[in-house]
Amino acid sequence: MSSAHRLEPSEEEARPQLTGTWSLMMGSAAVAAIGCPLLPESVPYQLRFLPVYFVLPLGVWAVASGIIALRRIGGDEGARRNRAKAGITLGAVATVTVVATLVRAYWALSRI
Repeated sequence: MSSAHRLEPSEEEARPQLTGTWSLMMGSAAVAAIGCPLLPESVPYQLRFLPVYFVLPLGVWAVASGIIALRRIGGDEGARRNRAKAGITLGAVATVTVVATLVRAYWALSRI
């Protein structure tokens, strides 16, 4: 960076740490989308079942972006890793839920 774009030390400390935020948001969205079919029947059909198709991609993206965020943080001892770890956890829960549901459906259909 050029000297014109460098921040003073006090400005760098005041800048918020947003590392892992995308991972947390995508993981939260994936887990929330799992519950969409449980909405009341008064909610339109498209709003209840369309988000289910995004659970797996959101979960995988949450895990991947959380791992990237943790690697970017590296050995920085003052960095907050909570958001990235929470995003990885939520993404993994969503991904495992989808895979377990698909395996159970395949197993149930193969027994017919």
